[in-house]
Amino acid sequence: MTNYIREIMTMKENSIGDSEYKLMELIWEYAPVASGDLSNICEMVHGWKKTTVYTMLKRLADKGFIKNEKSVITFLVGRDELQQQQSEELVEKSFKGSLPMFVNAFLGGGKKMSKEDAAKLIDMIEEHTEE
Repeated sequence: MTNYIREIMTMKENSIGDSEYKLMELIWEYAPVASGDLSNICEMVHGWKKTTVYTMLKRLADKGFIKNEKSVITFLVGRDELQQQQSEELVEKSFKGSLPMFVNAFLGGGKKMSKEDAAKLIDMIEEHTEE
């Protein structure tokens, strides 16, 4: 098994799906929150049944994203950290780790960015460039 395939498999084990991400958004907003209260919020916001919410909570806990202690849910992974991980997964999975390929795909199709956004992007690139 190549390193590339091994990395993709590891990322898959530690990634979350769209529904789990929506649940994480509610956890970030309301934590610490009782699991019953969170289930009620999920039913109102997303129409999810209690069993669906509890199944996703178990998966998120097993993956180390949240802690469920005495039916109180807290997050172990913050929004910024998860967004960073998902961004890296996208670039790795879809563009074989090539950030230039990702940017090219993002800007393809005639999209234009403002001079302000371009300047911010240049500043970020310079800040993260190795000497």
